[in-house]
Amino acid sequence: MKVIKVFSVIAIIVIALISCENLQAVSEGYQGRFDYQGTLEKKYAYNGQYQVELFTQEDSDERIKLLQVYYPTDLKTSQKKWPLVLMANGTGIRASKYEAIFRHLASWGFIVVGNEDEWTWDGKSVSKSLDMMLKANTDPSSLFYQKVDTANIGLTGHSQGGMCVYTAASLFENSRLYKALCTQSGTATMLVDSLGADFLKDIKAPMLLMGGCGDFDAKALCKLDELQKSYEGISSEQRIMGRIKGTDHGDMLPRGDAYMTAWMRYWLCGDSEARKCFVGRKAEILSNNNWQDLERKGF
Repeated sequence: MKVIKVFSVIAIIVIALISCENLQAVSEGYQGRFDYQGTLEKKYAYNGQYQVELFTQEDSDERIKLLQVYYPTDLKTSQKKWPLVLMANGTGIRASKYEAIFRHLASWGFIVVGNEDEWTWDGKSVSKSLDMMLKANTDPSSLFYQKVDTANIGLTGHSQGGMCVYTAASLFENSRLYKALCTQSGTATMLVDSLGADFLKDIKAPMLLMGGCGDFDAKALCKLDELQKSYEGISSEQRIMGRIKGTDHGDMLPRGDAYMTAWMRYWLCGDSEARKCFVGRKAEILSNNNWQDLERKGF
């Protein structure tokens, strides 16, 4: 792991204040609150084909506390390997408050991993969680023994968790393992102040960068120019950025969940339908009236 400079206390306080509106848990059926304009967006907003179960493991790390792994029930009887997605929490948030989000993604055929860390920005707890799953994959006594597709690992996060995507995907020995990245309402601006802009060049996995257009996102944590700088600073050969109309910071995690799921399905599962959301001149996201400020590279 690279050495991380001390993160600005003022910056963390700002993130905490901005994120406080997002402290309520996401409940089942959250999709019904949103108007999905894209046919495929709506498809991936709702659950996939798999039934889902939860595995938990206590950990002595005070930040992780409880590793939570949602997985397709078929994993217990299937011989196949399953793609893995790690989710980084926003400020003051724990994975246990977002069961509906985790279950939704797992229903699309992923092993989905979270923990109880409420201050994820530095990437440490996410990196350790990944190592724990890689160890489980080689442990004959583990439920996940030889069930993790280590060639198809994704990472996503909202708010401070969105900032964690940048650090976890660049500063650790296991950063190179990520094949797909998605950041929701999180930019790298504050991280650049501490780490310098060069660290962004180590981010090479395909990345989807999302933001909202409401006051908190548009005027504070995820300003358009900061989202643009993050988009331009990374080295990913395939990247997309965009903002969702009528959506503010507190709703970005559940509202952006649809295309995040499609993004992971495309890169980690080779899903041809999910591909249509992003690739080509007729990519659905380009004509989706709920999205603006779209930019693409490598598509």
